[in-house]
Amino acid sequence: MKKRIFSWPSFLLGAMTAIVLAAGALLLGFLFPGETAERPDSLASLRKIVEMEMVIRQKYLDSPDEQKQTDAMMAGLISGLEDPYAAYYTRDEYEKIRLSHKGYTQGIGVTIRQEEDGALTVNSVMEGYPAEKAGIQAGDVLLEINGTDLDGLTPADASDLIQKSEGESVTLRIRRGTGGKQEELTITVEKGELEITSAAGGMLCDLVSGKQLKALQEIAPAAEEDISPETIGYIAISRFNGTTPSQFADLYASLQEEGMRALIIDLRDNLGGMVEGCCDTLRQILPKGVIVYESDRTGPERTRECDGETPIDIPLVLLVNGSTASASEIFAGAVQDYGIGKIVGTQTYGKGVEQNSYTLYDGSVIKMTTTHYYTPLHADINEIGITPDAAVSQSEEDETDRQLEKAVELLQDS
Repeated sequence: MKKRIFSWPSFLLGAMTAIVLAAGALLLGFLFPGETAERPDSLASLRKIVEMEMVIRQKYLDSPDEQKQTDAMMAGLISGLEDPYAAYYTRDEYEKIRLSHKGYTQGIGVTIRQEEDGALTVNSVMEGYPAEKAGIQAGDVLLEINGTDLDGLTPADASDLIQKSEGESVTLRIRRGTGGKQEELTITVEKGELEITSAAGGMLCDLVSGKQLKALQEIAPAAEEDISPETIGYIAISRFNGTTPSQFADLYASLQEEGMRALIIDLRDNLGGMVEGCCDTLRQILPKGVIVYESDRTGPERTRECDGETPIDIPLVLLVNGSTASASEIFAGAVQDYGIGKIVGTQTYGKGVEQNSYTLYDGSVIKMTTTHYYTPLHADINEIGITPDAAVSQSEEDETDRQLEKAVELLQDS
């Protein structure tokens, strides 16, 4: 057995720390004997923290991670607000969130598919991005990511391993080639900023399955000047961030060039995101007026406005469900209040409050609810949601999209 070595410096440091903590606690107790720790910033609370830390240092079996203790203490202060949307982030944690709000993520620039045998294969490599520069090729079979075996994992799992990995690079072990010409390679790829696709779509006839298309064509048969799956544009917005408005604008313009005569915007499962990203998207289709009213505890009500230069002039339907929330409810509320489109689906989530983030001196961030919002007709939808013009439920077991079919029906009748 290895002999334990006694260290005088360590002993003296520990003893001095204990003395300082004890002295601080005694001094605070002497100066403020009757004060209770009711306020987080009170001296009594400071005394309690000092006492707790002294007991931990003297009695706790292991050596605690003091940074984790500190971060947990800060997070606990925010948790005490009982605000379901509030949070405390360390500087590193918030950096990833900030990047996401801008509309970007850390990645290497590949898409991944799963073969019939379960293998994960590089489906495509984005031109000019880190994976291409490192020599990754379409068809490469992914075996490991940073030493993690990918057997049994999905493409989404693999993408998470890449995006959430620590550091500025990711190491891939791949298999390349076929038959007797296979080789295994280990390639380290520097991560870079990749734009998140938050708005995607096309002409409806090109996006649905053959069975679904047939059902839609029965609802709206194709004919000259008619609204049909061949002339209906479809844009799904998964979240609102800094790049959503430009992605929406590009799709919207492309669909107009293709002869779009009606539009479906799918906000199902869109939990929100950046209010400004939502408003900048709405400004492309709303008439002149208020987009949303906002109020906080300190000042007069504020508004976000639309100049109305490019109001939509074709029939519009929005698809929503119980996971349509926050910024996407601002979107749906504005469309409904201005009467520029119909809402199809189920009652939305009902989040009529906004959060703001505040950076502290060390780069850490606190986020909390600061603002209540109201639709253009001043409806309060918090804990209520937006009621669709056409209520249509959608079962997970249903092979056809009933809400989409209802949207096409409403467009055909418009």
